[in-house]
Parts: sequence; C-alpha cells; structure tokens
Amino acid sequence: MRTTKRLAAFGTAVVVLTVGAAPLLSSGADHLDAPALGGATAMGEIAPHSEHGDRDINDVYLFQAPDSSSRTAIAVTVNPAINLFGGNFGTNVRYAINIDTNGDNVQDLAYVATFGDEQGDGNQHWKLTKYTGSRAVSLTGGKPVVQAFTNSSDKTKAGGGLWAWAGVRSDPFFFDLTGFIGTVTGLLGNKVGNDDLGNDPQDFFANLNVNAIVLAVPNSTLPDTIGVWATTSWWDGDSWRKADQMGRPAINTVFNLSGADKDLFNRTAPSMQATASGGKFVNNVTGVLQFLSGLDSEGAYSNDQAGFLASVLIPDVLVYSRSNPLGFPAPLNGRALADDVIDVELRVSTGGDPLNLFGADGLTGLGPDRDASGAVNGDGIGAHSDYSSSFPYLGAPH
Repeated sequence: MRTTKRLAAFGTAVVVLTVGAAPLLSSGADHLDAPALGGATAMGEIAPHSEHGDRDINDVYLFQAPDSSSRTAIAVTVNPAINLFGGNFGTNVRYAINIDTNGDNVQDLAYVATFGDEQGDGNQHWKLTKYTGSRAVSLTGGKPVVQAFTNSSDKTKAGGGLWAWAGVRSDPFFFDLTGFIGTVTGLLGNKVGNDDLGNDPQDFFANLNVNAIVLAVPNSTLPDTIGVWATTSWWDGDSWRKADQMGRPAINTVFNLSGADKDLFNRTAPSMQATASGGKFVNNVTGVLQFLSGLDSEGAYSNDQAGFLASVLIPDVLVYSRSNPLGFPAPLNGRALADDVIDVELRVSTGGDPLNLFGADGLTGLGPDRDASGAVNGDGIGAHSDYSSSFPYLGAPH
C-alpha cells in the first residue's frame, strides 16, 4: 500500500517537473539532458535523438580495472543510440576527461580526445592529449600521448603505462524506460502503452550502441582519491564553446527543471556549482528532493536531510577512492558498469534511504525516519551480461 502511494506521488511529481524540462529520468542517466544538445526542447518535449549527439555525454564510469589491480578505469560514452540514428565522434569536438587530485573540484589532470574525418573503412583517426596543472584548465600546452584509429582490435599503450581505446560499444546503461512511462502515465489517467514497472521488465537500452572513450590509468600516477567528470566543447569557427558536462549520473537530468538551468549547469565548472547564481543548483536539488518526498504521508525530507543529500550531489563530480576509507557503497564511490543507478535514483527521489547510507532505519540522526520499504525500490532491470573483464570493458557493439 505504501509503495503504491509512493508511485502515485512520484507520478504526480513527474507531471510537475516536466514544465520547461525533460521528464524526470525519461531520457536515461544523462542521455539527451538539455536543450542546447538538441535532446530536449525549451518547452519540455523530448526529441527522438540528439541533434548534437557527438557532443552529448551519456554516462561516466570510474572503477578499478578488472584486468589490472594497478590501474583505474575511466569510461565516457557519448552519442546515444547510434545504431538507430547514426553518428561518429565529432571532428569539431573536444572530449575531456577531467581528474581532480586534491579535492578542490578543479581539474589537475585532463585527457582530451579529438577525432578526424571518417576513413574509407568507417573508422576515425584520433588523438589523446594530456594536460597537467593549470594547463588542465586552460587546455593549452598539452602533450600528445596517443594517436590511433577508432575501433582498434587492441588497446593503445601510451607512455607511463596508460591504456586507451575509442570506438563503438554496446551502451552499458540499463533501465526499464517503457515500464516507467507506463506506470507514471497510468497513475495520471493518461496511460501510454500497456507496460508498467514490475510487469515483465524490459531494458530499453539493451540493444543500443554508443561511442565510447576508455582509459586505464596507472594508479602510480594518481592519489588514492580522485574526482572525475567529463566535458565536451565544440569549435564554432572562432572559439571553443562549452557543450555538455557530467560526473554523477542524472544530476542535471533530474534536479535542474528548466531548460535554461540545464544549459547553465553544463557550462558551470564543478568548483562553482555550489555557489553559482546564488546557490541555484543546490537549491534545485533540495527543492526537488523535498517536493517528491513530501507527496507521501510520511512527510518530506527535512531541511537537514535534503541539504545533506544536496551537498553529496553538488558539485557534480564522480569521486572514487581505491581504499574507500569511509566504506561508501557504489555508486557513491566511483561508478562501475553494473551499478544500478536507476534504482538508487528512484529510492532517493521517492524518499527512501539512498543505499542504506544512514543505517537500517533510513536517514538516522537527520530527522524523521525514512523507511526504505515505503519507497520505489527499483525498475526490475539488472546489469547487462555483455560487460567484459578485459579492456575496454564495455560490451561489443550490437
């Protein structure tokens, strides 16, 4: 009964949140997240694909390399559903993997990939450039470390032990999108399709492909704890313009409601996200969490609860510690390919205990009890079966 009430409240919230924005979670972790990318219009409509998919970041992953305990794997996927709509890496796009090594949310190391025109075999020549120190921010004075072609049959080994690869892979993201839409629209009396959450769950992303950039970075070149986020920028003929930005999954998609806020978030450096525009982004996260959780009779998150969660989610940086001294569960410590971020988002958004971080009774010590059994606990979809224990880790393309 309580779960049904939670779902009903969640459905109502989705309608409210679609005003001027893409429907909550409807486009995946960060697929098609903002009007400037062509994946969502300013009126809240969802485009069938991204008009600027080559600069649209889908997901960022950060985990221990399964085939090398001495390396940390970083994977960035872009350009959703390319086997349906086509698409290569952009020839006028810079793909930056930013690494903060001291906890100030400013990149101290950046690996930037750029791509040339498609060759006769369909592949592209690509280059990876390494920037360190202040040059990682300005992206000037970098050192080329990789030159290769996409879709190589093996990794490219660079100096210092770095492994690199770029090309087409299976989209590692998983979500019962049609079931989610069916449940929400059904609760609102305007059902789309015949599907529902929990009714024969189907993974919408199971047969889709993306473009991927994958690195395995030697741990000897990194501190124990790092923060990682990806950015894209594009050359307009005169200068580089910011396009997309992502660290943790779904932050921009879920919590920034207007198209203008989504685009601004993508242009705001992580070190400025907590204070930008008078704390706009923190306020957005806090407000959405309290609104969604407040639609149930258990009551909304308190100011302390919502504020604490907002402080974890903003800035939008994926933090990973090899030793994990605080014992954070995934995906708060990095993000592996199999981490079920949708289940986490559903639980957090509907007032459940996110990842049991605060004890068996929910957000213990931060206000009223939040029993996870009353929340929407997941979509019934598990991780894909095509992940590989060998570099580049993402499944082979469909």
